[in-house]
Amino acid sequence: MGSHQRKLTPADPLKLWVSQIVGHANETGDEFDPMALVAFVVDRALDELTLDPVTTAVLPSPLELGEQDPPPGGWSNPWLPGLVHEQAVSASVRRDRGAWYTPPELVRGLVRLVGGVVPMPSFAVDPTCGGGAFLLAVLDHRVEHGESPAEALKRIGGLDIDVDAVTVCRLSLALWAAVHGVTVDADTLADTVRVADALTVEYPADWPDGRLVIGNPPFATPLKSARSGGLPAAAEAYRLAHRNELGQYADLAALHLHRAVETAAEGGPVMLIMPQSVLSSRDVAGLRARIASTSTTAAIWAAREAVFDAGVRACAPVIVAGMRSVARVTLATGPRVEIVGRIAHGRSGVDDWAATAARSLGAPTLPSPVLAPASTLGDLCTATAGFRDEYYGLVAAAAEWEGSGPPPNRLVTVGSIDPLATRWHTGTTRLGGRRWTAPYIRLDRLDDKVRRWVERQAVPKLVVATQSKLIEPVLDADGMLVPSTPLLSVHAVEDDLAHVAAVLLAPPVVAMAWQRWFGSALAVDALKLAARQLAELPVPVDRQAWDAAADVITTAVSDNPDGLTIEEGWGAAIEVAALMNSAYRADSGVFDWWFERIPHRNAPVSSSRHR
Repeated sequence: MGSHQRKLTPADPLKLWVSQIVGHANETGDEFDPMALVAFVVDRALDELTLDPVTTAVLPSPLELGEQDPPPGGWSNPWLPGLVHEQAVSASVRRDRGAWYTPPELVRGLVRLVGGVVPMPSFAVDPTCGGGAFLLAVLDHRVEHGESPAEALKRIGGLDIDVDAVTVCRLSLALWAAVHGVTVDADTLADTVRVADALTVEYPADWPDGRLVIGNPPFATPLKSARSGGLPAAAEAYRLAHRNELGQYADLAALHLHRAVETAAEGGPVMLIMPQSVLSSRDVAGLRARIASTSTTAAIWAAREAVFDAGVRACAPVIVAGMRSVARVTLATGPRVEIVGRIAHGRSGVDDWAATAARSLGAPTLPSPVLAPASTLGDLCTATAGFRDEYYGLVAAAAEWEGSGPPPNRLVTVGSIDPLATRWHTGTTRLGGRRWTAPYIRLDRLDDKVRRWVERQAVPKLVVATQSKLIEPVLDADGMLVPSTPLLSVHAVEDDLAHVAAVLLAPPVVAMAWQRWFGSALAVDALKLAARQLAELPVPVDRQAWDAAADVITTAVSDNPDGLTIEEGWGAAIEVAALMNSAYRADSGVFDWWFERIPHRNAPVSSSRHR
């Protein structure tokens, strides 16, 4: 199956050992069957246990790898077959399936989180069980809380469409039973874990209602083809049947969440790992609205780091079906699922998952003028952005300015914008696959449509960069800047531009935007702001402080007709941010949070000077 090597997490000794054993398998020369490597591990486990757990598995002959050092925890570690199978299957196959190994530490932590915020139901189901990680963690949790292993085994069920994954899951459960001195027969294992698509079948009648639904469903987006990780045909049919709640680009994981919530009985908890994009994606807005109106969120976990090999940032809400009262939402984060706080419902100002997940990663409490503003930026300005036609038109017409006088215009990108300053001619930026220092647009090379768009931008305006930790506006007083997609152009009465820029630099506004649209940006700490969303940002209540902040911007721009340096821009931006923090009646903690998000190379002074 080609190379099966993986990028390692050095702190995970079991995963390191598995990678080494996969490397040995690759050295056998021929393309090997991952299930043959699983068979090798199971053989060693049977030798170690000196008994034979009964399974329904029909495994190929074990790989001939000779003597190998035992893994951490021994050959009979029930988690081992699942990890070996995941590592042995090529990365391309895993990407196509959208399925990735879930680290045991994370799985155990999420099970503990569920058990800590809601009563643990008598039965647990993983609808996409893979190698059985969540089922193993539930078994361990039940035994730790006084249940007998034999009884615990009767209280779990799993489904998966992958026949090999179901086989591996059954093997893992058989090993767990053997380690705990329980004999489990083949029929029991076959009833416990079944080959089925959770989106298209009903749960077995003997799986009781009120169950916990828990797991890590596959991530896949319809933006890709079915062959490269998009929605399978059955999943797309399910989405179409629920199109009012699942938009065209809803992730496959969101479909499984929809199914779990739809079939949950009153009081039944659901905890499925999701890509963070599900928190704010427009294509899942209907699902989020349904859950908000029919269920309660008891906890949410979000990770700043990538906890899967896929590199996708993940989250997991704990949802209780029905409108049961949960006074506070538990916040957890990190690969160990550490509880970092509890907040009342609605305390984040936007009573939804995105804001709550952002709070778990340190977003500050918002002041009331942000939560309930008297007016918004939409009353002062309009915002637009170019699309694909404009982007490719600008790329085709771009050239490097080498003249001695001023250029006819200045082409800027997200990479060349800092607060109140640009890196045009003082740094490099990337556009159309190459580096530029002083790019400009040759207007005679534009088609009529793009030329008209560029001409509309040739007025005093703000150019705003998003997809960064802060909102970064620059005041284009002479209308010289041509913004490349996805930069925003903000138009207003000229005297209002500095006031709009001050709002965009306000720490409480940045905090609100990150919380409200958390999960939509490319990086977990970045915020992505669309033109329509910019219009929703609140304006402050303290007009005097707002005017003072706008005066700082106006003075800085007028005193530097050739443009502010990056250092001057950041210095003015920090001064504006301090004034605007007061304008929104926010405490110093909000300003400190904003200040800490400044790239270190651009932070000229400590935050205490500006409080």
